[in-house]
Amino acid sequence: MQQLELFEYRRNCLFETKNQIAHYFDILKETKDTISYSEHIEPNSGFAIAGMSYEEYVDINKDELNGLTYDQILKFLNNFKKEERLEKYKKLLKFRNIPFEADLFTWHNDDLW
Repeated sequence: MQQLELFEYRRNCLFETKNQIAHYFDILKETKDTISYSEHIEPNSGFAIAGMSYEEYVDINKDELNGLTYDQILKFLNNFKKEERLEKYKKLLKFRNIPFEADLFTWHNDDLW
């Protein structure tokens, strides 16, 4: 697991791999006001979906954490396989009555063409 300093806030890469189809990576990061967990897929060129990037994310406001900390979230996420992580995290937030925003975001990246 790699931790990067980003404007004095944390950013942890929980998973990263590449294959002939795409680059996959999962990130937990914080800003001044939020903690975000996101799972990314960036298809390689030469595939029908190349240039289209996908990000499934969960954002929570720091002022609504109900005592939960970034370190606790990081430890929780690391306790699960990648395939289970997103749904387990949403269940934890619901159980602790922590409001969150979750969605699948897609965009076209012209740099990949």
